[in-house]
Amino acid sequence: MRTKITLLLFLISLQSIKAKTFTCNHSATERLSKNIIASTFLTTDISFSTEFSIVNENDNSVNVIISLTNPSTGTTSVDLIASSNSTATNGTQYTFSNQTVTFAANETSVTVTIPIINNTSFYGDTYFILELSNPVDGTIVGTTKKTVYILEDEENTPSTSSALDINFLASYLVDATGSAEIVAHDPVSQRLFVMNSTVSKIEILDFSNPSAITPIQSVDLSTYGIGGTSIAVKNGMIAATVETANFANGKVIFMDTNGNIGAVVEVGVLPDMVTFTPDGTKVITANEGQPNDDYTIDPEGSISIIDVTAGYNAIQQSDVTLLDFNAFDSQLATLKANNVRIYGVNASVSKDLEPEYITVAADGLTAWVTLQENNALATIDLVTNQITTITPLGFKDHMLAGNEFDTSDQFGEIFMGNWPVKGMYMPDAIANYTVGGTTYLVTANEGDSRDYNGLSEEKRVGSGSFVLDPTVFPNADFLKDNKNLGRLTVSNVTGDIDNDGDFDEIHVFGTRSFSIWNATTGALVYDSGSDFERITAADPVYGALFNASNSSTSLKNRSDNKGPEPEGITIAEIDGATYAFITLERIGGLMTYDITNPMAPTFISYKNSRNTSSLGGDLGPEGIIYIAPQDSPVNKGLVIMANEVSATLSLYEISNDLLSNESFTQKNNFVIYPNPTKNGKVYFNEPVSISLYDMVGKKLIEKENTLSLEMNYPKGIYFIKTKDGITQKVVVE
Repeated sequence: MRTKITLLLFLISLQSIKAKTFTCNHSATERLSKNIIASTFLTTDISFSTEFSIVNENDNSVNVIISLTNPSTGTTSVDLIASSNSTATNGTQYTFSNQTVTFAANETSVTVTIPIINNTSFYGDTYFILELSNPVDGTIVGTTKKTVYILEDEENTPSTSSALDINFLASYLVDATGSAEIVAHDPVSQRLFVMNSTVSKIEILDFSNPSAITPIQSVDLSTYGIGGTSIAVKNGMIAATVETANFANGKVIFMDTNGNIGAVVEVGVLPDMVTFTPDGTKVITANEGQPNDDYTIDPEGSISIIDVTAGYNAIQQSDVTLLDFNAFDSQLATLKANNVRIYGVNASVSKDLEPEYITVAADGLTAWVTLQENNALATIDLVTNQITTITPLGFKDHMLAGNEFDTSDQFGEIFMGNWPVKGMYMPDAIANYTVGGTTYLVTANEGDSRDYNGLSEEKRVGSGSFVLDPTVFPNADFLKDNKNLGRLTVSNVTGDIDNDGDFDEIHVFGTRSFSIWNATTGALVYDSGSDFERITAADPVYGALFNASNSSTSLKNRSDNKGPEPEGITIAEIDGATYAFITLERIGGLMTYDITNPMAPTFISYKNSRNTSSLGGDLGPEGIIYIAPQDSPVNKGLVIMANEVSATLSLYEISNDLLSNESFTQKNNFVIYPNPTKNGKVYFNEPVSISLYDMVGKKLIEKENTLSLEMNYPKGIYFIKTKDGITQKVVVE
């Protein structure tokens, strides 16, 4: 108003001057008029000097500068208020009262100092937002909001435990031009079997000296399919899976530990994982059945169960049972309502479900399968060979304390904050164990999306097509900033709860954690929360590679996606406690937790063997196994990871996981001779009670307190197990 009145008075005065002063120089008067009019139109602009500030909690205060351009000769003021859309709590983490900031005549800036409270409680990294409003004698332009990010100074990183003395032993390059995706171990032959997926080969390695692994041979699988996918070993039998061309059924190839191929059978489309039941009588495959790129072909996901008691050379196609999900097709609406993600092009339940990974109960009666893209689990009754249930896994709320995560690759600091985001667990690997009669499932929550030409669900929060519901997200512009959630990769097929075209929830792939679930009820009993990111960020060596990828050394370049990406998992009982070993696909390395109490696991250690100064070392761990001392060539527990990107094996030794003196003595004192045997009889160095098994685990005979055993059986490998649990291999030639 002041500007308009001044301009009006000036124009009236100017007309009066022109009317009365005829002797005035015309050009000088015109120049004066233009200059006065131009200066009169200049406005007083009010804005923050910067868009954001980053402070540490112990910095005690932050200075907020409000700037003026073209200050007036009068009094300019503006209200400075704190937005309710903040995660820092006023009075707990900072002290501020909404106020009016007044500028004196010709003053170009005012600094408001806001105290930051250095408390002793842990709240995680937080932020508060300041806004300008109600200007007097000025206009708010430019930077009208300012965010103050507060970095927590209290430590909330789990402490390393000395319960297991885990040490990096060695790295072994499997194939410089290939890969190392899955590894399996045979304790009798002391050989490792590695799935070299990119060249469709199985690499057989001599593991008798873990510090000096040597290759034995490569088994070419390319005549059976277009790519190897998984491998498992049990009782001297090898089962390997291959994908076939043109979305035909995949195959399982059986062989002995020397790589001699026996039976080959068909299973479902794209068998992505294979495992034996604990007794070695069955092989189970998870057949993922992924679609083609334009989504015109979408095979059904399935499970195959193979009876292998006939031996690796005599398994028939009739020994294969295929389980599909057709019985669940009529439950499509119910499953979707329960948050099972079924969203493919023209999807039925049976086509959309994609089995990923299998774990089998110790009694061999039940198996559980991860349905990764579907964010669910399937339960299989191995007595009736039926898929009994599909269990949705739900969401992880990243606004809850303990679920903080780092969301941007364009924010200079590691900012572990709470955000209005829900994580979909979407586990890859799964394991199980039993405590007090209750079975628990342990999952590595990697996350996975569908990204095809025919269906791509990946979006950035900052994308113009990813519209946030303005009622749920009144601060959508702030969230879409690339420093905040703008770069975060999310799903555009879920989250529109009311089906009105905008998103009421933000769903991300994976939860950057591992979880424990009650196998019977499906209830979540534990999640590691923000541990993995906090542990890697605080690591004195690998903190410099926080959320770096397996193909990059750039800090935080995976923060906008799935962070460290836990992928592989295996569990082991060691000295009366149960431990989980988890691989991190991106930054790499091994997380170890004591999960003896499934409700309250404890962190043990984080180990990594990738390079820090350049891209190298062990990169992209996927498969992982544990070798118990009694099965180990060094009589100590070992953990081996197969690293897909570097095509290497990482070997870790558990120095305090030792074979007991008693077992060691028994193992070395029990002698079988001659071995191999050609005359059909073996002798023992002392009387023993034994059972004889064939190579698929079938018991052939028992004898009590004997010094010899007739071996009138076909040529092959057999196992003699004593009453004390000592097992030795016998070869009949």
